[in-house]
Amino acid sequence: MKFLMWLVLAVLVVLALRKKSSTISSAQQQAPLDGGPTGSSPNPHQANQHAETMVCCEHCQVYVPASEAVYRQQQVFCSVVHADLH
Repeated sequence: MKFLMWLVLAVLVVLALRKKSSTISSAQQQAPLDGGPTGSSPNPHQANQHAETMVCCEHCQVYVPASEAVYRQQQVFCSVVHADLH
């Protein structure tokens, strides 16, 4: 009886792995070969393929995107509060 239970469990694991690999391979086939945007990306984090420069806050040493940083007197800060404190 134990052997039959282990056999059923092994078959279920194999079927689950096959299903997962088939969904992964079908998703890769739908992706464009040039890596460009497809219009509707299944993963919202992959919508912007361009990396942004990160800068370090002079006050707390946390890195923030350059577009969100606060610049004062040739120094970079993560927020207006840290710029005022420094």
